[in-house]
Amino acid sequence: MDSTKMKIESPQIDFNTLNNLQQLTPSYHPDYDTFYLRHETPRPATSYDLEGLVWLRVDVESGEIVGLQIDDFESVFLKKYPEMAEAWQEVKPLCTRHKPKKCAQDVRESFLLIIINFILKLFRENPQQKSFTFLPA
Repeated sequence: MDSTKMKIESPQIDFNTLNNLQQLTPSYHPDYDTFYLRHETPRPATSYDLEGLVWLRVDVESGEIVGLQIDDFESVFLKKYPEMAEAWQEVKPLCTRHKPKKCAQDVRESFLLIIINFILKLFRENPQQKSFTFLPA
């Protein structure tokens, strides 16, 4: 019997597109305790697990970051990172799935910057994430 092995390459993530997250729509699904940043219109992408905390959505063709998902957001993530919990309390009413409201621009932008800085810090402080391949600037 002939067996074929598939070599899986390290993901090619263009971290220069991390700021794209600021343009995405934040939403929270309380039934699943999941926070999302995504396009209004779904885009094909694959998810990469970052330290078991965050799923980064990446366009497999371009390496562009096109979304973010955090499972167990209030029950685990915010307890682990309480510095984000206060900001979340300001944004949460604007991001719930059942009562969608337009986020105040300054509140939304501030919270998204906190998320982006968290992801950058996660990579700096966790050398095991070095397996990801960063595309050159």
